[in-house]
Amino acid sequence: MRTLLSKVRAMRRREALPSGDAACGAGQCAPDALSIEIDANGSPVTIDQASWFICFVPGLQKQWWHRFAHEQHRHVFAIRWVRDDTWLLVEPWWTRLMVNVLSFDEALKFLRWGAAGHILEVAESIPGRGSQARGWSNCAVLASFLLGRSYWTWTPHGLYRRLKSDPTVKAIELPDFLARHCGQLAGQSAHTLPKLPAQQEAMPLQQALVELGIGIMTASTSASAISLYKAAISESARFRAAAEAFWQHGPHQALSQISQLLEAATLRGELRIEDCTAAAHQFLSMLRGDLHLQLVFGLRGAPGAKEIGAHVASVVAVFLHGARSRSGRGADARCAGQRPAEDLLRREVVLRQYRVPSPESPSPVRACTGDKAYTGH
Repeated sequence: MRTLLSKVRAMRRREALPSGDAACGAGQCAPDALSIEIDANGSPVTIDQASWFICFVPGLQKQWWHRFAHEQHRHVFAIRWVRDDTWLLVEPWWTRLMVNVLSFDEALKFLRWGAAGHILEVAESIPGRGSQARGWSNCAVLASFLLGRSYWTWTPHGLYRRLKSDPTVKAIELPDFLARHCGQLAGQSAHTLPKLPAQQEAMPLQQALVELGIGIMTASTSASAISLYKAAISESARFRAAAEAFWQHGPHQALSQISQLLEAATLRGELRIEDCTAAAHQFLSMLRGDLHLQLVFGLRGAPGAKEIGAHVASVVAVFLHGARSRSGRGADARCAGQRPAEDLLRREVVLRQYRVPSPESPSPVRACTGDKAYTGH
């Protein structure tokens, strides 16, 4: 058996798997359907080496063998990030080997479990040095086999000690990892936002806000963005650095671009806004609206490009021009020639300045105050 395995490992070129009569004559009979190329390890597809988080954890339910195991290392499972919102979990159960694809907010629950014990980042070995002749396949044996290790240990703590002594293995501190990971994912979404033109006056303000709004909504309503948002919100108390990284690399970047756009328009005289930062926060809140909340609660699926475009166009129109009717009758007549949306923003700034609790937001047509700052009811 060892001689045969050595010959297989010695293959260094890609060879076509023989088929048909020629294969049978060579002692390697394979059906025509299997006439495919294989790599040096005998695989139809060459898989790059991956790194796993090997989690040594205390038990969640009491078992009879726990009295014989290390207090923090009574179970072991493996989990790794694949891409975007996709994580792969391999957890040996007593009755089965569970292999599941998880979203980030789901994977975070297993990572929290791992943080109750120890997490090691381990690179798998390809083609590996493990053996199926190891016997009893408990969680430690299966985890070792997954990594391609030839360790003769049958306990999670024994596997932990063997891996910890490997200089290529790195211990993972979950708070630090989550801060980096959340910042990286949020930053990737922020990079998809359209870049502001160097000469912003070259693009009409309404068009610039629509394009930026579509970019923000497209990035923030995807399945991966919603999963990241839920994870950041639910774990913000435990992992403050991760929540701050999400904010700085995600929403803060969007707010910064909106604020720059509004400041440039104000300097050109197109808008009258005293606090562009406050206006940016309000515009972003209008963009999200009820749509983002429905996605967070799983009440609907992600909107398509057409729905996002219509939603953003409506938000921009209300933000810039208010809710006036074109007829200009009644309450609208009192607002003729003015900008109620901007006056509403001015009122909000004054309320914040004097720390007056903001009343329930009125309709923009009721918020017209002319050039005088609103100071009360």
